[in-house]
Amino acid sequence: MKKTEICKKIISLITSYINSPDCLEAHRVHKHFTRKRKISFKQVVIYLLYSSKASMFQNLATILDDFVKNRFLECQSKLYQRLEQASFHRCFKNSLICQLIFFFFNIGKRKTWHDKHVFAIDGSKLQLPNSKSNFEEFSEMFSAHNHDRKFSMALASMVYDVLEDYIVHASINPYLTSERQAAVNHLKTIENLGIYDNSVIVFDRGYYSEWLFRYCVSHSHPCVMRLKEKINISKASHGDTITILPGNAKERTEDIRIRVIDVPLESGETEYLATNIFDDDYTAKMFKDLYFLRWSVESKYYELKYRVNLEEFNGATSNSIKQELFINMLISNLSALIKNDADETIDKTANSTNKYRYQANRTFIIGRIKRVFPRILAGVCMLSSVDRIIDEALKRKSQIQPGRKQKRPRIERKSKHFRHNKVTV
Repeated sequence: MKKTEICKKIISLITSYINSPDCLEAHRVHKHFTRKRKISFKQVVIYLLYSSKASMFQNLATILDDFVKNRFLECQSKLYQRLEQASFHRCFKNSLICQLIFFFFNIGKRKTWHDKHVFAIDGSKLQLPNSKSNFEEFSEMFSAHNHDRKFSMALASMVYDVLEDYIVHASINPYLTSERQAAVNHLKTIENLGIYDNSVIVFDRGYYSEWLFRYCVSHSHPCVMRLKEKINISKASHGDTITILPGNAKERTEDIRIRVIDVPLESGETEYLATNIFDDDYTAKMFKDLYFLRWSVESKYYELKYRVNLEEFNGATSNSIKQELFINMLISNLSALIKNDADETIDKTANSTNKYRYQANRTFIIGRIKRVFPRILAGVCMLSSVDRIIDEALKRKSQIQPGRKQKRPRIERKSKHFRHNKVTV
């Protein structure tokens, strides 16, 4: 099945899910959304999907203009109440899981690295608006120089299929949550969903610990982890080395093997990779290429933070934070399906004499899906609107510039959440 068709099927499934009584019953606060009022559960979901980073006044005005046949949300005070009367973040998280299951069981042949699917796990810090609920659920941090200056942060974490450009599972956690524990929670989820077979997990530096490596070994998860240069197994490595991690009788652990690979870089530095894949057919060069594949998870966080402006949250409560996170990941996955098909068409129709290769403009596709998806849920647009997005994307291409190398700048970020100062679009 083509990915555009998968995208349309997923939208149909989510539409059915949002309209079902089971969805309302699962996510509403007790005794809310039980009587016929001006604002229904479905209408609030559509509002949340359609909203931009502008103020509520601006979003409501835009919706009333665009949804002429479905004029709703005219009562702002009621909307504030409705937003607190259901666990909308769970609704969007379940929609993300439904989307994931349908994708993996209908895509047919997936892209692989030497016959293995590649997942990357990575986390990223999120700066949150200061509010009582965020302080209670995520964290209450303070400046080392001024203990009176308090702020809130969270740890976002995701499993990402780097070859299919697809977010598999995501979570948002208190800032001081261990990235390794978040990674184990991801692994348990994809185990339960049954989508891990014949795959390898790639971890960035900072994830390696003997505990996490043993977890991957005991659960038969092939993995690759970047090591810090100063730990003992890195210092003892010479090229491609297989060594033993000794067991501990008190902790009831046994001796296990670990393969450590040196990866020389063009800069003259050396990186070290640890893996539980011991097959000689997988060479050091192949592991180097595999590790560099994980860079696309960094690009995905860049997309969420700077293309979608994830951290410019509309709401200030912990519920609002979670629902905006899962909405943006839902939109990102739908956009990736469309972009993948558009890119294939662009490659097939490209002139072989072209100096550069081209791709569909991801930012354009995200913007169009953000506008069209809720209109389909509301019945204002047909599913065929997705095909029109493909046609539009083929005309709005951007040039691929391979081999660009630039040292990542270290940016000291200041507080950026000023809820009284909204954008106008």
